[in-house]
Amino acid sequence: MAPPATIWPPASSRRAKPSAKPAKPALPSSPTCPFCAIAAAHPPSPPSRLFTTTTPDTRPLEPQTHLILSTKHVLAFLDIMPLTRGHLLVISRGHYEKLGNVGVGLGRELGKWLPILSRVVARTVLGTELDSRGEDPAQWNVVQNNGPRASQTVPHVHFHIIPRPSLDTNTPAKGGWLMFGRGQREELDDDEGYETVAQLRAELAKEVVRVKEEEGIDLDLDGDFEQGKGKGRGLEKL
Repeated sequence: MAPPATIWPPASSRRAKPSAKPAKPALPSSPTCPFCAIAAAHPPSPPSRLFTTTTPDTRPLEPQTHLILSTKHVLAFLDIMPLTRGHLLVISRGHYEKLGNVGVGLGRELGKWLPILSRVVARTVLGTELDSRGEDPAQWNVVQNNGPRASQTVPHVHFHIIPRPSLDTNTPAKGGWLMFGRGQREELDDDEGYETVAQLRAELAKEVVRVKEEEGIDLDLDGDFEQGKGKGRGLEKL
């Protein structure tokens, strides 16, 4: 009688097959936060060909959101009470009240998009030709507030990109720019918003191409990381 076949490795030493990766935790969100509502209504979309349709399970937002950017981690849209034409808000998709609550991974994403969107706003709104005083037209503020005493009105991390046209330019809010928030502010006109956002999206598409050609970075490939665990995985392709 033949001896029983030997099974190797023994069952006791076999490693169990790795289980499927656990689902990523949902991004933090607040049901009362207007920026979270905007983030929920607009799914991620490649910056060079932004899809502007909202998700089917969300109602139309009031006021209208004039969206420029919607990645997995960062959104940008026109301020509804702009200090100047092209006044842009850049927010985190997840709900973090203050900049100090943001981890390194998300911080990289915010930091990546701020100079890109600054260039887009400056070129679109201010142009590239020297102004009547012979000055560089590309002048703007990037402002970020943390807490009510610091003039934060929405408790969700956001940055303001505010173009500063020449004082002899016919634009709202001129002359009151010494301190953020002190200038004249008027509600954004939807018709102007549609026109401005179309121009900004077109310029952003050009910037995506330029960055890929000159810097070798494809901005249509979104970053991925684990927020708040201290184990950032860097930027990965979709």
